[in-house]
Amino acid sequence: MQAIEASYIAGFLDGDGSIHFQLVRQKEYRFGFYIRASVSFSQSTSARAGLEHLRSVLGAGYLRDRGTGVSDLVITSRPVIQEILRSVEPYVVFKREHVRAALALLPKLDRIPDETEFLRLAQQVDAFAALNYSKRKQITAVDVERHLRSKGVLCPCNDFPACHSEEMASSG
Repeated sequence: MQAIEASYIAGFLDGDGSIHFQLVRQKEYRFGFYIRASVSFSQSTSARAGLEHLRSVLGAGYLRDRGTGVSDLVITSRPVIQEILRSVEPYVVFKREHVRAALALLPKLDRIPDETEFLRLAQQVDAFAALNYSKRKQITAVDVERHLRSKGVLCPCNDFPACHSEEMASSG
């Protein structure tokens, strides 16, 4: 992406864009949930052609009409999101912290070794939601933890280092 395109997209992201991570319930998945990343750009449905142009520039995403007079270009491909965020990082102003946090989190989603690490990532997703002042977040790391414990794959014996780190530090 050329610098002029990246700076334009950064401005659009700062003003009418968002970066989200969501915990999504999915029984068939290894942990019973997965983490969905998305970048979206919103605009009046009457200006939908601009979103179509942006989709062609980015080469990804789908258009969604909310039915409220607003349309969105939504991108959920993690490699594409990483590429976009790396390109706009030097130019964003208002969402600089969002971009940096997303770029730190995205690579961790590729290979999650175990339940404990998935729970840590779910907690990072919760922390990211705080950057967006998210009021509608429905599934949290607490839900993930409850699910993993109910399946017996996350139990106190697996959490020994985390649960006892204070005790070990104070006895030493």
